[in-house]
Formats: sequence, structure tokens, C-alpha cells
Amino acid sequence: MATITFEVKTYEVKIARELNASADGLSLKFPAYILCRGDKYHVVVYILDDASPVPANTFIPTRNRGTIFVPRWQFEWFVDLLRNEKPVFCYLNSDSPNWNALYTGQEPVGEHEL
Repeated sequence: MATITFEVKTYEVKIARELNASADGLSLKFPAYILCRGDKYHVVVYILDDASPVPANTFIPTRNRGTIFVPRWQFEWFVDLLRNEKPVFCYLNSDSPNWNALYTGQEPVGEHEL
């Protein structure tokens, strides 16, 4: 079992009419993805089209790469987290990839962000 946690240092968003990929033998359609990079590892958050099948998340330690597949309605959650929080971390797990996640560092209760 391989698990890692890394701090997300940069991210980029690609939005298009329709992007295509394949995973788990499935043909995916997605209008956007978010690429989150750390110093060594990266994760791609695929924002799936409503009609697209949903493959399992992945973490391939030998490629330093993970994936998270989410429905379109969660796009704003991920972008908001990356735009407004610091630090943001990524957790990747090769045995339980559905646990792959982005999350914030500890923040004081009642912190008011501008």
C-alpha cells in the first residue's frame, strides 16, 4: 500500500466544450480538469460530463500521479478551495483511491478571510 500527502503548490484549470479520455476501459467526456502540482507528485481532478461514466480514482506511485473523478456540480468546490485556502494538501492512496482528496491545513476557528 502506498499513501502520500503533498502540498499543492500550483494548479491550472482547462475548460473546453468537450474533452475526451479513457480510464478503466471507459470513454470519458469532461468539460474541464484541474491539474494540481506539488514538488514531486501531482493529481488531476477530472470534472465529468453528466452523461459520462465514472471510473475509479487512481494513484500510481511509480508515475507520481493520482486522479480524482467528480461530477460537474463539484467543480466550484475544488476551484474555490484552491483559490481561497492556503495551504492546500492532497492525499493519495493506492489501495483505497476513492479516498484521494484535497484538503486544507488547520485553520483557527472563526478565521475571517478577505
